[in-house]
Parts: sequence; C-alpha cells; structure tokens
Amino acid sequence: MCSLMKNHDIVIRIITSRKCPTCGHHEVGYETSDGVFVPLRPGDRIGILPKSPVHVAAEDRSQHPEIAGNATDQDRAQWMPWVPEPLRSNQDLCRKYGVLIDRTLIKTEMSPALYEMAYRQKLQRLIEKEVYTPLSVILDRFFVAPHLASGDAKQAADALWEELDEISAPVTRMTAWLHDRSDASLLKMIHPRTVDEQNGQILNDDQLKKELETMCLEDFLETL
Repeated sequence: MCSLMKNHDIVIRIITSRKCPTCGHHEVGYETSDGVFVPLRPGDRIGILPKSPVHVAAEDRSQHPEIAGNATDQDRAQWMPWVPEPLRSNQDLCRKYGVLIDRTLIKTEMSPALYEMAYRQKLQRLIEKEVYTPLSVILDRFFVAPHLASGDAKQAADALWEELDEISAPVTRMTAWLHDRSDASLLKMIHPRTVDEQNGQILNDDQLKKELETMCLEDFLETL
C-alpha cells in the first residue's frame, strides 16, 4: 500500500500491476478513484504504510460487510454448500458451479431460480472480498472490461451478469441440467472434460463449504 503526497495531503492508493496495452510489458502502478491506472516512474515519491488485514479504514469496512460483521458460528452454519453430485470430484467444477445457500430456502431440491439467486450472491460476495486489489484491475486481466467495476459490489455483480456471457454461462448450463439430468446435459456442464475424468476424490459438505468460503474472485474467474 502506498500514500501519494501532494501539497501535504495524503491520498491512499493500492499498488497494483497490469500489462501495458501498447507494448505488453509488465507495469507496476496504482489506480485512481475513477479507475485510471497510473504507472509508477523513477523519482515518484511514495509513503509506505503497514499492510495489515486488521487495519482497514472505516470506509473500507462499510463497503465490505465480511470485514465489518462478526458472523457467529450459528450464522455460518445456516449456509449450506450445494453442487451436483457428479461434480463433487473436481475442484475446479466445484468452484465454478458450487454455491452457498441458506438451508431454509431449500425445501425439497434445487430449482433453476434458486440456483441463479445463489450464484449471483456468490459473485457479489467474491467481489466484496477484494479489499486490496482493485476490481477493475482483476476484470481487465480476465475480460479487458475494467469499466464494469463501477458502483458497489451488487452493482458490479449485476453488470458482470448482464454484460459477460462467461459469467452467466454456468447458470445457463446448470438450468439445463436441472430440467434434464441426462448425460448430455452433464457433458455440456463439464466440457471439455469427460465423465471418466470425474472419478477423483469426492468432496464432502465440509470440504466443499471450505472450498467456497476460501475461494477468491480470481480463483473463480480462472474456472470460467
């Protein structure tokens, strides 16, 4: 983390990196509040601050509920992991399709509408967890779409959902499988993998929940 000093005013920015859009070389710099990347050059003056996850500004805590809140064990226990059984033996597929959902909402079995809601909540939570790396930098790395990072976590998640087919595709495939739990629907979900590759160690509920809770946004986007 760095502080940029100008006229004795301190502005906090986070050091990040990107590939130069002109020549492709690796650049280190920081991002302004309006999403503009500013590369660091020899002679630039910066101030180094302690980087501690417990030392977060008040405004950061208000924007990231998972830092501000003190969830109890009962709160965490209320959320159950869900992913189709045929996918539980593949970590990437669990990250891609797995969701956490309030167990009181599932009366009998998962429905397409309930899955879409849980998936979009998952995307929003992943965005909220990105405290140190600007969302626009992550989106530029995967989709060249930094403009979709504007607004709060819900607005950004909605923008990703509406603008990027890669984001909504898992829900489209899952919806098809929930309507028709055939091998053909399963193959579309796991493509380019085959059914024979789904014979690894099966994650139990505790393992799946831990996988989903510790996953970061970049982990998820890499599965897409």
